[in-house]
Amino acid sequence: MQSNLIEKILNLYPQQDENMIFKSGREGYWSNLSKKENDSFKNVLDNDGPKKAVQSVIPQFEDMIYSEKREAALELLNHEELGVCIDFGCMWGVLSAGMARRGHHVISIDQTYQSLLFLKKRAEEDNLNNIHIVQDDIKKTKFTDIADYAIVNGVLEWIPILEDVEVKKFYGKRLHSSSSDSKTPNNMQEKFLETVFASLKDDGEMMLAIENRHSHQYYMGRKDPHANLLFTTFLPRRLSNLISKIFHNKPYRNYIYSFKKMESLVMSVGFKECETYMCFPDYHFPEMILKYSKQGILEYKKYPNENRITNKQKISYYFEYFIMKYLKLKFFSPAIVIVAKK
Repeated sequence: MQSNLIEKILNLYPQQDENMIFKSGREGYWSNLSKKENDSFKNVLDNDGPKKAVQSVIPQFEDMIYSEKREAALELLNHEELGVCIDFGCMWGVLSAGMARRGHHVISIDQTYQSLLFLKKRAEEDNLNNIHIVQDDIKKTKFTDIADYAIVNGVLEWIPILEDVEVKKFYGKRLHSSSSDSKTPNNMQEKFLETVFASLKDDGEMMLAIENRHSHQYYMGRKDPHANLLFTTFLPRRLSNLISKIFHNKPYRNYIYSFKKMESLVMSVGFKECETYMCFPDYHFPEMILKYSKQGILEYKKYPNENRITNKQKISYYFEYFIMKYLKLKFFSPAIVIVAKK
């Protein structure tokens, strides 16, 4: 399988660099690290290897990169048949590594070269020779009928953003308005999901994870994790857009959705089956994943969360417990995971 898969990748990406990363010529940048921080990280990475580099330079991201808890939603997929997985917007590759360890061949795609270089080094360190790395704009990939699985994890909400993203800077105010596409965020996200759909074989599965627009946390004063503003997730889009322009001098384009709207968007591009799940306390480090159904919410129970430190976080959890356990208000669950079949 591996030689045939590499041949298919080479047909679309005939150029590779000295690190054996397939190149499209389309580059960009999205990272929790600034470009300067990534340059420093790369220097240590070259000398010490990925695990030690993370521990010494960016220890705050060690769990994000290496925690097995991050892979929990992968168990919603059917792993009985080993196949090909495309990880769209793989970043540092935590889910790419998870799928590779489960025996699948993984095509890991991202626009940020520094992240891909880390993943390449990690794959070598972990003896994962079934990860194939591609630098490309995930909105412009041309894979067709090649994958048994597709991963879209924390990616869809960033599809409408065309500029380079250094997360700390992105949260701040712009001196000049950001560049944007003439298409609406919803249209751009739908077009991207069509690209994901086209990449899958018949009966292929997509796993998508994203925040719930109506998470109880946002109503309790947690800032929008993409815009760093209050209430913009659930307010009408036009009002959120106005707020973003006033405070950040840029339009509001990081659209997230309710459970039903997210399911509707997925089905609109052609998926024939859709299983929807609630994720607690978030999809990044899930402690509990339940079906989004009357029966599913009956299974809600207390769960540990070591990151619940401040009084505000504790109050939010107790409120969540009350509205989920006793009122069964699943609509306000924190995060969405969807497994859709072509």
